[in-house]
Amino acid sequence: MSDSDAPQFPEFRIVSSSELTEVYEFSRVRADKSNPFVEWAAPWRKESLEHYLKLGWSMARRDVKTGQLLGYILAQPVLFFRRHTQSVWVEHIEAITPDLESELLDTIVRIAREKHMQRVLMQFGPVSSTPPYADLGLGEVIRARNGRMIEDDILEFATTKS
Repeated sequence: MSDSDAPQFPEFRIVSSSELTEVYEFSRVRADKSNPFVEWAAPWRKESLEHYLKLGWSMARRDVKTGQLLGYILAQPVLFFRRHTQSVWVEHIEAITPDLESELLDTIVRIAREKHMQRVLMQFGPVSSTPPYADLGLGEVIRARNGRMIEDDILEFATTKS
């Protein structure tokens, strides 16, 4: 497939390490203010962002006109996991609306398919049913992309025919 035939995602782009502070602040202002220790275990804590942002699989959704951050997804490739040579693990999705969270997930699944990754995996369900995961509104993406639960709390999207 040539580059001109490949799917294009102009409103999305890879998040770089230079954007760490912006992503951190985006999540910090949304965090549970009643819990002073929320950041200690948050997927967006600085150490986590330092890891994910340098891998090249985390994406941001920005307002096309203003450049304002509207949401992001933290993801990484996982090699040789569950008999698959190439999977993508989604660590965290956060956006200003559930629709944007759905767009981010749908985009990472489509890009994973384009890049010949075999699976996209993410935590989903009872373990992740606390904010910010309580109302992701991902039902349409799960149905459209044939997502299925492979464990009590792991959602899988097959991105190849294997």
